[in-house]
Amino acid sequence: MVQDGKGPEDAQEYRLTDEQREAIATLACANVYAKQSKWKTFRELDRHDKWPFFVQHFLLGTVAAAVALAVVVAVAVTFFTKPPDPLISVQGVDMPGNSAKLDELNAGFRRQAGIADKRLVQIDDSLSISNGYADDSAKIMAMVSAGQINMLFSSTKNFAELVGRGYVAKPAAVLSAQQLAALSGALVDAHGRPVADPAKAVGLNLSQSRIWAACGLPSDAILGFSNVTSGKNYPRRFVNYLRFE
Repeated sequence: MVQDGKGPEDAQEYRLTDEQREAIATLACANVYAKQSKWKTFRELDRHDKWPFFVQHFLLGTVAAAVALAVVVAVAVTFFTKPPDPLISVQGVDMPGNSAKLDELNAGFRRQAGIADKRLVQIDDSLSISNGYADDSAKIMAMVSAGQINMLFSSTKNFAELVGRGYVAKPAAVLSAQQLAALSGALVDAHGRPVADPAKAVGLNLSQSRIWAACGLPSDAILGFSNVTSGKNYPRRFVNYLRFE
């Protein structure tokens, strides 16, 4: 019997093949993994199915977790291995070749101040503003701005340049009135000329320092204060240690 004008040939076209019926039956079956966790599903999969499932469901999260862990470890290592901030940092500019003598000066001050850790006192002479191919001007500016240089010393000629660049603070801004009075013979202006008025002084003439001379350091040098951010105590004690006359 033919209905709607369709014959047996037309009905044959809509008959499913065995493969199609099998596929439909498979899809119609309940997914045994539908209501369980992905991790449990992963453990129950056959070995050859585990890696594709892992890539699809776990790889991105695993990579993200690994990156986060690496960042945490790096921050922790940096924090726990970072050297302590120095109590005082004294930087020489354009005065090379004095490292051993400055180490002697450093050791003497630490002994007097009772500072066992040598990292807490930094006295260095490695920077320059007049060396054309290795000018440290930008570095000095950054260190001064960050408070990483508390005091500066240089030759009379170069000290005036440091003052002109705004790297140097007046002794009156750091030292006590009693100290300033005791240092009257060592107070100088930017060009190394003696001044009677402490308010006009810019630096200290290191040729008047008994300890500086005893270490064999250059007499043509001026000491000035820079960015004293960690307190005035140790810069004041360092000046007292130098024993200006």
